[in-house]
Amino acid sequence: MKRLLLACLFLFAGISCAWAQEAELETVQISLPKYCCAESDPLIERTLAYEKGVESFQINPITKSVLVTFKSKKTDQMKIEKALAKAGFETPNFKANERAVNKLPACCRNTAKGLESGCGHKDHNHAH
Repeated sequence: MKRLLLACLFLFAGISCAWAQEAELETVQISLPKYCCAESDPLIERTLAYEKGVESFQINPITKSVLVTFKSKKTDQMKIEKALAKAGFETPNFKANERAVNKLPACCRNTAKGLESGCGHKDHNHAH
């Protein structure tokens, strides 16, 4: 009987830990209103890959947004948006860092500045 009780206790503790880890994950969709095209995706990917607490992300060029899943105990939406803005991408709560914008690919740099992109490559998605 003692072994059964002990086994149940360990099983309950394991389930509680797994549930607690899942409960701390949060997913948000962050708008990137001046997103230009796939030319800037590697920079977005690099920014989010190095952001503490980010578990996964998916860039959506159609909606000009990124879906981000993160550990809410390690980061939050504002910190993620701030990192994206620092990398040159405007978000709903932060303006893009001007220095970083100047390092974007030419068409993306123009879009970020509110200019016509002049994007000449065929694999892009402009909704002007």
